[in-house]
Amino acid sequence: MENPLISIIVATYNSSYVLRYAIQSVLDSDFQNWEMIIVGDCCTDDTEAVVRNFGDSRISFTNLDENSGQQAKPTNVALGKVKGEYITFLNQDDLFFKDHLSSCVEEMQKSGAEFMVVPGIKISPSTQQELETNSFAAEMYAVHPKGKFSPHIFSIASTWFIHSSVPEKIELWKMEKDVFVTPSQEWLFRAYTQNISFHFPKKIGLIIIHSAERKGFYTENSSYEHDYFFPRLNTLELKSDLLEKAALKAAGDYNYLVFKSPHTLFRRIIGAPFHRILERLKIHPTSFRLYLKWRKKGKFISHLKNIAEQPKED
Repeated sequence: MENPLISIIVATYNSSYVLRYAIQSVLDSDFQNWEMIIVGDCCTDDTEAVVRNFGDSRISFTNLDENSGQQAKPTNVALGKVKGEYITFLNQDDLFFKDHLSSCVEEMQKSGAEFMVVPGIKISPSTQQELETNSFAAEMYAVHPKGKFSPHIFSIASTWFIHSSVPEKIELWKMEKDVFVTPSQEWLFRAYTQNISFHFPKKIGLIIIHSAERKGFYTENSSYEHDYFFPRLNTLELKSDLLEKAALKAAGDYNYLVFKSPHTLFRRIIGAPFHRILERLKIHPTSFRLYLKWRKKGKFISHLKNIAEQPKED
């Protein structure tokens, strides 16, 4: 498309079995003025064929010559190709609701913000039996307290909707070897520390099926969770069920933190002032904790990848 309003960036690697669902969730959108820039991290599976089979000129595919082993490199390549006034990111394992893009455009134009973080619903790792019996768990995700940015709230790139001027102001994603936190969270924090204007809508926009939490995700050529959720994606029944599950989990977590967690008061008294100092120094507050645990940049995200590369337990 010559003049798309939205550029959708998808970084992918050898996961065509879930990528097709992510792409189709955009094709099913009630907003169609977009381009999708898919960049493969030297994919060796049938990813290119899967993308081409959609037969949509708005979707482009570039496959890197060398594998970088991370999301940052293909994302940076894609950022150099955008044409839209707005940019959003869609991880290969996530799904946009039908009204997500139209809602984002409306919220951006109404708020005048440069960077939006949209709440999603994250599905906890589930067995097939849990899906069949509707006993799986879900939680609200990327909800920042009282509409103010918090570096302690992990907000993956799929939850972002930004103005195209943002990358010019804060430059590209850093590589994993250069950060203690994930490159996405470092980029998000950098936007916050450089006075990019933020907005936090109060409407959920997507389903998050986080691959790094699922053993065997990168070793199997299928995902029964995507097979289950995608056909139900835009039904009122599923959205109501997910919101109910998320509300119950949030209430339970809140009660535990307030009444039973022995560390809550200590963290508030000791941690909060220290974190504020780190923020003023433009250091991501989570970096210190990850340094103490891993002692090396890039080690945390390597740990997440190892989980997804482990075979599933019988």
